[in-house]
Amino acid sequence: MSKESIGFRIESEKRVALDQLSQAMQRDRSTLINEAIDSYLELHYWQVELINKRLASANAGEVGVEHSEVFANLRKRLQGKLN
Repeated sequence: MSKESIGFRIESEKRVALDQLSQAMQRDRSTLINEAIDSYLELHYWQVELINKRLASANAGEVGVEHSEVFANLRKRLQGKLN
């Protein structure tokens, strides 16, 4: 996969925290930023995909999903990330 450089603005406190974490983990700043972006994209694409599936089901007249099931699935995904 090819890589390219982008620029963005960040609050000073966040940059300091990122650099401190980078040093503590002995990893470079770019690696941490890329991992954070990967996690963000994975989570939000998953949410959008699930919402679209549920909307299609609702539009087809199917019964919805209980909130407890949604939260159970989210907890399961988060636990997988933490372990």
